[in-house]
Amino acid sequence: MSGNNHDILQPRTQTLLEELLSAFMACQHRPSELVSRYSMGRGARNALFYCLGYLAKADGRVTESDIRFAEHLMTGLALSPRQRRKAIRRFHQGRDAVSLSTLRLASFRLLGPWPRRTALFMGLCFCHGAQLFGQPDKPRRYRCEDAFYQLGLPLAAMDRIFRHYRQEVWTTAPPPKPETLQEAHDILGVQAGDSFIHIKRRYRKEVSRYHPDKLGNDLTEAEQARARDQLLRLQQAWDVVKRRERLSR
Repeated sequence: MSGNNHDILQPRTQTLLEELLSAFMACQHRPSELVSRYSMGRGARNALFYCLGYLAKADGRVTESDIRFAEHLMTGLALSPRQRRKAIRRFHQGRDAVSLSTLRLASFRLLGPWPRRTALFMGLCFCHGAQLFGQPDKPRRYRCEDAFYQLGLPLAAMDRIFRHYRQEVWTTAPPPKPETLQEAHDILGVQAGDSFIHIKRRYRKEVSRYHPDKLGNDLTEAEQARARDQLLRLQQAWDVVKRRERLSR
């Protein structure tokens, strides 16, 4: 990708980015599920884990969440033991770097260029890594910006990804508890004319999507909190439906 203008999203790049974000939502904002769709050669993998290591050290120490995120990506990429060892080595090199090495990143490109879609996915991983503990603080955001700049990714793409998180992942306050039957129906995704049995099935289906056993361990603390909030809303909506059903008997 050209790094001549970091503040403008070209039409083709914008289209690819919106497709990426749509797929990201479908994967419940888990990069490790999305990674299998992107071709990642040796050079791209080196750059990805090198930059993630650099990003992880933004606050002075690498946390368990940073390590777990990198490990989940390795699993999603289906790396062999040898490839995994190399990825860990690149992560450690980034962790120990005071700043990203332009020469090192250039050497990664010589191992094989990566397509624009892959580059944008790497940028998404950087943004996700910057937000493992919620909305990014300055050190993580600045290191994420460094990674975008060094890899020639438009900073406008970073801004768009962060905006997506603000709109779809982070909320300033939990939504109000449903009080009316219509509000409960909207949360459960059912219609006013649907039978009680149909609504019950829908409720169980939606609850299963956010149950901890189904979500697995590939979630940040903030994402886990969001899933708990959604589960609570579904339960509150179901309580409203059950109460109305009892009154109508």
